[in-house]
Amino acid sequence: MRRFVIVGLLMVAFVTCVWAQKPFTILDTVHVEEVVSYGKLNRYQSGAKIEQISAKQFSLAQDGNLEQLLSRTLPIPFKANAGGLATIRIRGSAPDHTSLNFGGININSLTLGHSNVSNVPMYLFDNVGIQFGSASSVNGSGSIGGAIHLGLQNNWTDGFKAEARVANGSFGEQLYGTKLFLGNGKFEAVTRAYYYYKKNNFKFWNPNYRDFENGIFEIEDKQRNASIENMGLLQELNYKFAENEFFTLNVWLEKDWHLVQQNMQTNLGNPDLREEYYNDHIRIWTGYKNRKNPFKFEINGGYVYDNAVSNRNSTDTISTQRIIGEAFIEHAFLTNASYKVGAKATRINPTVYAYSATLDHEDRVDFYASYYHRLWNKLTATINLRQEFVTDFTVPFTPALGLNYLAFSKEKTVLNISGNIARSYRVPTFNDRFWVPGGNPDLNPEKGMNYELGTKWSYCNGITSGNVKVNGFLMNIDDWILWKNGGSFWYAENVQSVQSKGIEFMTDWSYLIFGKRTTSGVNYTYTSAQRKKSVNETNALNRQLEYVPKHAGNFFTSTTINNFDFTIDGNYTHEQYTDEEVKNILDSYFLMNFAVGYRVKINKNNSIRINGMINNLLNVEYQSSWGYAMPGINYRLSVSYNLK
Repeated sequence: MRRFVIVGLLMVAFVTCVWAQKPFTILDTVHVEEVVSYGKLNRYQSGAKIEQISAKQFSLAQDGNLEQLLSRTLPIPFKANAGGLATIRIRGSAPDHTSLNFGGININSLTLGHSNVSNVPMYLFDNVGIQFGSASSVNGSGSIGGAIHLGLQNNWTDGFKAEARVANGSFGEQLYGTKLFLGNGKFEAVTRAYYYYKKNNFKFWNPNYRDFENGIFEIEDKQRNASIENMGLLQELNYKFAENEFFTLNVWLEKDWHLVQQNMQTNLGNPDLREEYYNDHIRIWTGYKNRKNPFKFEINGGYVYDNAVSNRNSTDTISTQRIIGEAFIEHAFLTNASYKVGAKATRINPTVYAYSATLDHEDRVDFYASYYHRLWNKLTATINLRQEFVTDFTVPFTPALGLNYLAFSKEKTVLNISGNIARSYRVPTFNDRFWVPGGNPDLNPEKGMNYELGTKWSYCNGITSGNVKVNGFLMNIDDWILWKNGGSFWYAENVQSVQSKGIEFMTDWSYLIFGKRTTSGVNYTYTSAQRKKSVNETNALNRQLEYVPKHAGNFFTSTTINNFDFTIDGNYTHEQYTDEEVKNILDSYFLMNFAVGYRVKINKNNSIRINGMINNLLNVEYQSSWGYAMPGINYRLSVSYNLK
C-alpha cells in the first residue's frame, strides 16, 4: 500500500469582531485582496449571498473532504454513498449547476459536467467560499445554482514552517499529510501533500434478505468492495516584486481511485462484484498581479488535464485537456466607484472513445465587465455583464444587478438589506453534445433567472457578537437537459423547466459561558423545487424534485476550555423522492457528531495537536442515495505536529 508524506503548514482564515465605544459601520461586502486567496469574497457582487467557512469549522474538516465539510456547516444537500461518490445540489439545482473553482479553473468535468466532491480534500486548502444562487455573470458557464471557491492563503513566510499529520479511523480509514512553508519574505515555496485510504468494510442491516420460512427479511451484512485510495500534491511558488506586485504559480496533482460501491441488493447477492474507477488530474494556474494604483491588472494562465478509466480499460479513453488564458484591468476612478473589464480564452481538446471523429477541439472566449458604486455610505450597487462565445454554439448574454443598503447602524447593531437579479446559463457537456450514439449538438444551453432578497442583522457588545441572516430566493431554469430512453439507446434533450424557491435562515454567534469562549451557529433552508413543464410524460409535475429535501438544516457549537476544544454538531435532512414515481422515498434523518481537540505547546517553535471525532454519534441507520448503505457510528483520531 502506497503512502507518501510531503510537508507544509495550514493557514486558515481568522474571523474576528472589532468593537469600539462609538457607532460603527459594517460594509456590504468584504474585499479580500485577490493575491491572498482564491476563495475571495468579491467586491463586485453586492446583494449576492456569499459565505465563508469559519476557521474553527474548517480546521475540524482537515482530515475529510468537501462534502463532509459543507454538509455539516451549511444547509446544502448532497446525494452521496459511503465515500466514493458525492454530488452537490444548491437551492434545488442539479450537480452540474454549481461551479467548483480553483483559481480561474472550473474543475468540473467537461464530459460529465460536475465534480465528485468526495474527491476534493480539505487538507490541501486554507479556506472555502460559497456563493448561493446565480454566479454565471462572474464565473461563467455552470454557475446556475451557485459557485464554490477553494482558497489558498499566501503567508509570505520568512523562514521555515512545517506540519506532519496522521489520522486513523473506523473501517480502515487512514490519512497521512504533510506541509512545508519555506521563504525569505519575498519568495515563498509551499508544498502540501496527502495520502488517504479507507477499506470501507462497515456493517449494516440489509433489508434485501428473504427467509420466508422463518419470517426473516433483514440480515446483518458487511459492505464489500468499496475501498477508496486518493492522493494529491499541491505546490505553490510565489514571488513578491513589491508590496502590490506578485507572481504566483500553483500546481495541483491528484490521483483518485475507488471501488464502485454496490447497492445493498447486489452486495448481498453478488458479493464478489468488483468495479474499479480511476481519476487523474493535473491543474496548473499561474499569474502576474499588479495591484498598484490607479490601474490594477492581472495576467493569468492555466492548464488542465483530466483522465478517467473504468476497470483498467485504457482503450476506452475519456480525457480532456484545457489551455486557459485570462487578463483583466481594474480602475478605481473615484473613491467610491470602480470598474473591471477582462477577457478569458480556453482551448479544449477532448479525447473520448465514444465521440465523433470530426470533433478535434473547441474554443471558448468570455468577455466580462463589472461596475461598483457606493452612494452616501449607505447604498452599494454593482453591475456585472458577461458574454461567452463557443465554437458552433450560441450562448446567452448574462447580466446581473446587485444592491446593498445599510438600513441603520447603531452602537451595537447594524442592519443591511440586499437584493440581486441575475441571469445564468450552462453550456451542455461534451457528452450531451457529442456522445455517439445519443449526443445532440443542437441542444440549447440551460438558462436560469435568479431573484434574491436578503437581510443581515449584526450585533456586537464586546462580549457577545453575531449575525442573523435571512434570504429569500426564486430561481427559474429553462431547457433543463436530461437523457431520455429512446429504446435502442439513450439520447440528450432539453426536457423540462424547473422553478426553485425558498428561504434560508443562518446565524453565527460568539459569546462567553462561565468565562469560556463559545461559538455557535444554526442554519436552515426551505426549498421548493418543482418541474413546471416537461417534454417527458411524467407524474412528477408540480412535485418536489428528486434528491432535493424540502427542509434541511444544521447546528454547530464549540467551546474552548484551557487547551481543550469541545465541538458538537448535527444536521437534519428531510425525506426525498428518488425517482419520478411516488415510491422509493428516502426517510428523513438526523446525524450528530462530537469532536474534542487538545493542543500541547512543547516550546515556542513546536506544538502538537490531537483531535478525536465521533461521527453519527446516535448510530442512525439512513440512506443518502436510494439502496446504498451508509456507515453507523464511527471514529477518527488525528495527530498533527507543527514546527516553526
